[in-house]
Amino acid sequence: MAIGDAVRMEDYKDNHAATIRRVPVAFEGPLPRPTRSLEQVKIDLDQAGYAILTDVLTADEVREARQVLVDEIAREEAIDENRVRRFFTDPDDKNRRLSRLPNRHHWFRDFLEHPVALHLTKHILGPTLLNEGYLVHSYGANLTRPGSGEQFIHLDRGMDFRDQQKPLQSRFIWCLDPFEEANGATRVVPGSHRWNDRIDMTGGTYYESLAAEAPAGSLIIYSDMLLHGTGANTSQDRERAGVIVGYCPPWCRPMINFPLVLDPTVMAGTSRTLRQLLGYSSVSIGFDEQWDSASDELRALCVPATMDY
Repeated sequence: MAIGDAVRMEDYKDNHAATIRRVPVAFEGPLPRPTRSLEQVKIDLDQAGYAILTDVLTADEVREARQVLVDEIAREEAIDENRVRRFFTDPDDKNRRLSRLPNRHHWFRDFLEHPVALHLTKHILGPTLLNEGYLVHSYGANLTRPGSGEQFIHLDRGMDFRDQQKPLQSRFIWCLDPFEEANGATRVVPGSHRWNDRIDMTGGTYYESLAAEAPAGSLIIYSDMLLHGTGANTSQDRERAGVIVGYCPPWCRPMINFPLVLDPTVMAGTSRTLRQLLGYSSVSIGFDEQWDSASDELRALCVPATMDY
């Protein structure tokens, strides 16, 4: 994850970075509003760089998935609090971050292969070479707690891709609470997905932003081209839980090598689509190179690379 407002990560963590230039929000079009329309989502993505799709999860599904997330965080805290805090982009220790989600519960596996997310990934990233499946680039959960600070505005990509003309990641936030400005809703810079040659990732530029407010059960959709960041939770007693996933083309190296960190017994019996997304397939370049030196457990999980969704 590249840094935005801070010149260096060390300066950001120590609060030493000086603001040299301030960029106001200057988006002229209508701001995206929560919608049930996939077509409106595509329009909003094109115009503003982000969109909010409502009613993707029912109230019961939100409640169950959120309880699973809270229970998993509590379990990790009981072992060692540092396992779920001190994420390198958070300004303090109040937020809670959870990783290795597919190991933990079927909810976190279901999110990855949800048809809406896959449909919009196709729209954002476009076709793949030889129709290979996309890969999960990164996957985690973020629970902002009252008093947690604002994350710096950043891009979810490499440090300085000024010649990047189209997204290399589709990004989704599953909202397990209402996302509101007071409880740390994700902040966005509308229209910044078109600023590729004007985004300063090397100097002390501060980007003004807006809260992407969304009801529980929604998906916030964007790409690695959009400036954004976790908001400050200024509420007295309200948490804000979100599950964040990014997908990338099959030729792009994911942040996590999932077959090395996931439990193969958990993955046994999962769908071909999920295993493709998590990297349990070879890359097809006219022939299929099998995982001959892998363990029997891993080889049993391998699936063909061709997308069938």
